[in-house]
Amino acid sequence: MSTAIMTAAAALAGVLLSALITNWQNHTDRKRQQQDQAAKNAEALLGALAEHRQHQYLKIQTRRRSYDETKDDLKDRYAARTHVTRARAAFLRTNRDPHLLELARQAVDTSFALGDTPDNQLQAAGDLAREAHNALQNAAFHNRRT
Repeated sequence: MSTAIMTAAAALAGVLLSALITNWQNHTDRKRQQQDQAAKNAEALLGALAEHRQHQYLKIQTRRRSYDETKDDLKDRYAARTHVTRARAAFLRTNRDPHLLELARQAVDTSFALGDTPDNQLQAAGDLAREAHNALQNAAFHNRRT
């Protein structure tokens, strides 16, 4: 009888251990998938910010050279801004770190401010936007590895 009890206890312990290992593996896989998605969202936001800044610089150059801005130029610029907004929303859904969220806000704000910056302040504003971009990039991918 005691042999049967010990066999049943060993079988139960084996089942419990197997369930714990499976649960741990599933948790690890979910966490890895979440980290991968957060990294993809960070990459998407950084790419959208770079594209947005490109459109802002094109707008500035168009005005400096007294070229006429076309309806397509305006449409493309607003599409780039919308792309940033969407990428930021995805980034916010997958990141909870307050430091990363603040860096993302700064990167978006400095990028959006470029187009309205007076010429005599453009270099400083561009430097701020690139610094904010780099700070977000460094923090997002440093956190990814740790």
